[in-house]
Formats: sequence, C-alpha cells, structure tokens
Amino acid sequence: MASPLDSVRPFIEAAVAGQGVELFDVRFFGSGLRSVLRVTIDRAGGVTVADCERVSSAVGAALDERDFFDGRSYTLEVSSPGADRLLKAERDFVRIVGREAVLNLSVAVGGKRTVRGVIAGCEDGAITIDTGTESIRVPLADIVSGREELRFG
Repeated sequence: MASPLDSVRPFIEAAVAGQGVELFDVRFFGSGLRSVLRVTIDRAGGVTVADCERVSSAVGAALDERDFFDGRSYTLEVSSPGADRLLKAERDFVRIVGREAVLNLSVAVGGKRTVRGVIAGCEDGAITIDTGTESIRVPLADIVSGREELRFG
C-alpha cells in the first residue's frame, strides 16, 4: 500500500520543476495538528528566499487541488538543503568534485566503514575518493550517508 506522500510526490515534483529549481528531498512527519510536509529544493548557485516562496505557493496550490491527506491540516515547509547537506545522489557528488567529504559505508573498505578524503570523480554509479594514501572507488549503493567537510577560516 502506497503512503499518502508517495501518491502526491509526482505532483510535488511537477510543481517544483516549473520553478527553475530541482527537488532535493520530500519528507512528511508527525501526526494530527503537528504534521509537517518538508520540501527541500536546490539549484546551482544556491536557493533564495524568493525561490522558497515561489515553490511554496506552487506546491501548496497543487496539493490543495488534490486534498492532500484527506483534509487533515499540515504545515508546508520549503527550504534549501543548506551548507551541511547530505550527499545523496550522483549529482551531489559531481557538484563537490575536488572538495573533501566524509562517507559512511554499508560495506567496509580496508576495514573501515567511514572514509574521509577528496572526491576525485563521480561517474557510472560510483565515486572515487582520494584519502591521501590511496584512491578508492566506492559504488553509490554502498554509501549509507555522506557529507561535505566544510572548512572555515
């Protein structure tokens, strides 16, 4: 049985696509009066407040037409993934080629499930990460989570 979010996700994707941004993530959580639909958007060069306002209006209108969650109330939040975003898809890794990242793996590489290094490339469903002592090719399917290492100052 599909969840209510699965049934409206295509409408959310369509509403976002028409706004010049890409859909990064959609989550629905909570229950009753505290239900939240969180739509996360991204685009090259970053997301502005105006982008979030436009997407919120478009997504809200699309969902109101379909009576999302059978008339139960919810809060719609639209935001960017932020600087500390999760690396989820191949496009996320392509965006940070040449920068440092930390990867948590489902399959140990060299006895380690956490790998830190510079993303050297991303193609054909795998990333190459240079740890400083070796270059490792990791299939995207083996990455549980990843984050860019941000350095300040």
